[in-house]
Amino acid sequence: MTTRSSGKTVFTTPSDTEVVATRTFDAPRDLVWDAFTNPEHIPKWLVGPDGWEMPVCEVDLRVGGKWRYVWARTDGSGEFAMYGEYREVVHPERIVNTETFDPYPASLNTTVFTEQGGRTLTVVRVVYTSKEGRDGALGSGMTEGWGRSYDRLDAWLAR
Repeated sequence: MTTRSSGKTVFTTPSDTEVVATRTFDAPRDLVWDAFTNPEHIPKWLVGPDGWEMPVCEVDLRVGGKWRYVWARTDGSGEFAMYGEYREVVHPERIVNTETFDPYPASLNTTVFTEQGGRTLTVVRVVYTSKEGRDGALGSGMTEGWGRSYDRLDAWLAR
């Protein structure tokens, strides 16, 4: 298992097909849940490295509901999208969803929110269909962008 860190976010690869991101936010679970699920809040923090924005954020938060995010460079030089479907939604504890991010194979993502004395431990487990898919995603700069987004979320939650 490999462990790497991006700021306060810890990434591990417990198997050949998994990436797990762990982060504790200094905010109650309901607030963190809302930041993760409300399309008014998501584009404020889930934008990866500096120089990106999220002009499209669609969330139908129910079992069978779809989600879609589109990111664009602020200088207009490129964009990419992710989309998926919600498989399980247990407010404010757990979300299970599919994720497609071309050119990587689809993944199954499980996010668990655990209240710990007014703080929230968030664990996201991403399971790919192959080691090559996982390694390709890791090689894309995923952990750096993810960690930077969580840093922004810390600031957003402090408001």
